[in-house]
Amino acid sequence: MGLAARRIKGKFLVLMSDHIFELALLKAVLERVRNADTDEAFIVCLDREPAILEAEEGLKLRIEADRIVETGKSLEPLHGIDTGIIFCNDSAQKYIEEALRRKGPKASIRDALNLAAADGRVGYVDVTGLLWKDIDTQQDLEKARSLYWKILKRELIRPSDGWISRYLNRSISSTISLALYKRRLYISPNILSLISFLVSVAGAFSLAFRSLLLGGILVQASSIIDGMDGEIARLYKRSSRLGALLDSFLDRLADLSIIGGIIFALWPLNFLLAIASILASANTILVSYITHLLQGAGVEVESIRRIPVTRDVRLFVIFAAALLNVLDLALYFLAFAPFLYYIAGVVLARRALRQEAIQPSIKSGRVPWPQIPRHMIPIKEALSELVGRLLKFIVAFLILRLLTPVLSGFTLIEIGESALTSTHVLLVLEMLIVIYFGYAILSSVRKLADAIAVRLVSKVGATKETIKRIFLDLTYAVLGLIAWVYATNLAEIPLIGEAVSKLVMAAAAIFFFITLYRLGKRIYRVFADAYDRMMERLARKLSHE
Repeated sequence: MGLAARRIKGKFLVLMSDHIFELALLKAVLERVRNADTDEAFIVCLDREPAILEAEEGLKLRIEADRIVETGKSLEPLHGIDTGIIFCNDSAQKYIEEALRRKGPKASIRDALNLAAADGRVGYVDVTGLLWKDIDTQQDLEKARSLYWKILKRELIRPSDGWISRYLNRSISSTISLALYKRRLYISPNILSLISFLVSVAGAFSLAFRSLLLGGILVQASSIIDGMDGEIARLYKRSSRLGALLDSFLDRLADLSIIGGIIFALWPLNFLLAIASILASANTILVSYITHLLQGAGVEVESIRRIPVTRDVRLFVIFAAALLNVLDLALYFLAFAPFLYYIAGVVLARRALRQEAIQPSIKSGRVPWPQIPRHMIPIKEALSELVGRLLKFIVAFLILRLLTPVLSGFTLIEIGESALTSTHVLLVLEMLIVIYFGYAILSSVRKLADAIAVRLVSKVGATKETIKRIFLDLTYAVLGLIAWVYATNLAEIPLIGEAVSKLVMAAAAIFFFITLYRLGKRIYRVFADAYDRMMERLARKLSHE
């Protein structure tokens, strides 16, 4: 590396030849390099949640005040490890030379990093969650080959994908595309675009003749197939302007045919539905047109693509509306929801294209002098705060419970055959107390989790971030269960109580299962290698006996 640095004489990247990683990781480094401080000699990639074996074998990083202050394989994996991509600035040369001068042929990149870290000249970019693997053994190679397909599948997701495409359609279409790619079964992307169009037209005819179930399924199927043409083109390196033009043209025709099928199914139309039909037809073209205008002006549109009006979302709304037999609601959505996208696009363009106004200089606040040293250790401080907030919650809850028999039973408002009583108000007040103090207690739990995680790093072998997130996921799961149980009381509120209760229970159940899934996935990713190694050792001992 020292010889290479002398020949390059400038900025360069160091990539470990035995590492596999996704392209997004490299892009994150390059983006960080553009904003790098001139005094940063090195920039390393930080993974805060590596697997235990990766943390055990990798180059550990110690961080203070957003700077790397020490690196080493013998350190505790407190903050995380390096992922094998290091950016070397112009000033990195002197640290590399100094490391070679001190240790000669035994010098390593770690020595140069520590010399720069002593001067506060090592920065980092957080790449936690991105896929990578260090390949040292045959078992690592097997896992890396499996990881390769996961990386390939993840890279088929585009930044411009909408919510439905990202979390539903791509999981199906990319699985099919990769299965074809593994078997080297090539289908022309243009043929796939045509198939998607024909399925859309079939769905439009089904909707028009009130075969709503079949029509909805065909519309959603066309949306999934529509993603495959681009996936196959990227996998086989067959992307072309002609293919993109054909795909866009057929998509617009397909959208218009589907809206035509909805109009035919709802015929005759009242005045509002007629207006909605015209707007929905126009929006199928305008959403795409506005996006291309913004991109042509150099405006980054990824942020407003989160607004649920992209083509994948529109087709999914039609699919859901067909299943529920509410096509008129789908038409209203297609007609009026895109206006949020247009407004957001105008605001985004105005911010991006106008010249930045000169901001007045504001002096930063001075630190009080003399400074008073903090005597309380972090874990004690977090624990004291948690106990204090728990006591406040218990006192407030007890006061409300003691007042409930006295204040309940009074009729406040009569609504037809139902009545809003003081009991209902007390119930809502109790819920507000639980929400307010629950949020405060959760904030204290987060601080306590951070402090406890530091103590457990050396015992568990995982990083502080991993332990903290596991602890928080467990807490969130418990809170989801509490919210689900508590929501049953809301059904007592007149008129809206039953609906609100079901809505809260559904949201709490979804939140609970998502949290459990995330917790299980994190535990498996971090501890799977350690578990496999333990099983191998046990198997060897048993086989020898």
